[in-house]
Amino acid sequence: MLGSLALGLASTSAQANEAVNNVAIRHTELIEASPPNKLPPDAEALALSSKVDAILYEVVQDLGLSIDISQRGMQKERASDDELLASATENWIVAPRLERSRGRWLLKLVAVPPRSRVLFTATQPVDLETLEKRVVLMMRDLMDAARAAKSPAAAAPTPATHLAPPVAVHSSGRAILAVNAALLGGFVGYSLQRASGSTDDRLTYTLAALGAGVGLGSAMLVAEEWDITLGDAWFLSAGMLWPTVSASLIARGYSVSEADAYGYGLLGATAGVALATTALGFGHVSDGGAALTHSGGLFGTLLGGLFELSIKGETDVRPRLGMGYGAGLGVIAAGTLATQISITPSRVLMIDLGASLGALSGAAVASPLLLVDESAGSSKNRYRLWLASVAAGTLVGGAAGAWATRGAGGSAVARLPVLPDVGIIGVTPEGHPAYGAGVRGSW
Repeated sequence: MLGSLALGLASTSAQANEAVNNVAIRHTELIEASPPNKLPPDAEALALSSKVDAILYEVVQDLGLSIDISQRGMQKERASDDELLASATENWIVAPRLERSRGRWLLKLVAVPPRSRVLFTATQPVDLETLEKRVVLMMRDLMDAARAAKSPAAAAPTPATHLAPPVAVHSSGRAILAVNAALLGGFVGYSLQRASGSTDDRLTYTLAALGAGVGLGSAMLVAEEWDITLGDAWFLSAGMLWPTVSASLIARGYSVSEADAYGYGLLGATAGVALATTALGFGHVSDGGAALTHSGGLFGTLLGGLFELSIKGETDVRPRLGMGYGAGLGVIAAGTLATQISITPSRVLMIDLGASLGALSGAAVASPLLLVDESAGSSKNRYRLWLASVAAGTLVGGAAGAWATRGAGGSAVARLPVLPDVGIIGVTPEGHPAYGAGVRGSW
């Protein structure tokens, strides 16, 4: 009798321990932060949710727990906190939630210990590049906190052995924005003084300092009012720099006066900042997108200069017009692309490196054309072939860099913040569907 009782108690204890070590992982919920509703199944959302599910399965098993798949088919579309607490009768419940706001992703993990009336949550901003590390740290910290809360020794605080990554601070690009705004303000003051025809150095330094101060103060006010990330700040920097370079080069290419050239540069800076600010109104730009915008301005300047030189058939002139138009078109095209894709800075760097090496290789391959005797043929045609080789090498090298880094460090995923919406857009008071057309998205 005692042996049977001991065996029964041991079996019950083993089953209880096995149940306590089981974890029911729910499918990742996709939530639109403002207004709160279900997200449409786009490529980026599906990729992130599937990756979160896969990472959670691995992390839970690494923590010594077992996956309970008996409730997978019973999961509702969305479970409230009360429903999660009611479900945690014998098993752990883990409910991941992805929220998207202005093009950024926030991951919220909710963990409920067995027979607990307390929810343990952790929230972190995530992206494809850092998703795995964030999920591992968040899940480990949640499990540690839940177990410590149920342990009798939880009353005595113990020193933390690890810290979760801090939540991104508000306006992390404040410093970059302040520096670029100060430079823009100084340029505005200097340009106004030069455009007026004055050469008094006392006015030059005074107006430049005044403009820098106004730009710095404006940047601090903007950073306090809106969340300016590092990518946003560098994107605004590209919108300030390359349109200024473009307008100045175009003005000098048309041989306008020096005073008017500064006026054109000021106009280009104003238009570029206005366009960049408008683009940011539809969502944040990633760090890689900002780097891509700068690369577009740089390589647009190079290719525009090569195009003008190939038209003239000479290499000893300054192709200001081509470089100016190339810088403007390049930064506009790259900036537009940066608002629609998510790409890592390392991949942009590798693409730039491939384009640079391709340009050098194209110049080296076609260099014999520059060594031919002048009497052997037209020098202009040989120069044009050499310049075409440099341009082709740049494009081929950039394409090779993009192909070689596909899938490395997070691939580029299109994200259209505004989409057309045609069909049922509402319901009449009588309950009949109302048809129409419009746009939907997040701002």
